[in-house]
Amino acid sequence: MKNKDKTTTLVITALMTALVLICTLLLRIPCGPDCYIHLGDTVIFLAVLILPRRYACFAGSVGAALADLMGGFAFWAPWTFFIKLIMVLVFGVYVDKSRKLDAAEVEMKTLAGIPNIELAGLVLACIVGVGGYFVSEIILFGQWIGALACVGFNSIQVAVDAVIAMLAYRKLNIEKM
Repeated sequence: MKNKDKTTTLVITALMTALVLICTLLLRIPCGPDCYIHLGDTVIFLAVLILPRRYACFAGSVGAALADLMGGFAFWAPWTFFIKLIMVLVFGVYVDKSRKLDAAEVEMKTLAGIPNIELAGLVLACIVGVGGYFVSEIILFGQWIGALACVGFNSIQVAVDAVIAMLAYRKLNIEKM
């Protein structure tokens, strides 16, 4: 990687990290005692589509953990860090598989212009996010009823974020770095 390319990648990584923080911290709608809907995952999914994997991992996990630290949910920060990291890794594997396929092969296997393999990765990443927070709530609070109450809201949040991210990515027509 050339210095100019590396500098550009670092700047975009910093921007994406800040956007994850802002979209998680400032653009949130409370929907329960420990639940809130936000747009941070939209930026995380976009980071996976745009940045090299390790940079997307940084932007997603650090940006979201910082939002927890700054938003009064410090006890969630380590859990968020690892949940978002795994989400990025899962989605990233499928995005990379999709990009290695022949263009004609990908074009034939799409839903609304989005390669099926990327959609599968996105769905799995969403399941990891919802499941990760469900399990971590059970571990943190020792009961599953409260954790179950947030599953619906978490599912809506990641699904909406996934749709927004894919629409934005297709409209912006940005290539992966």
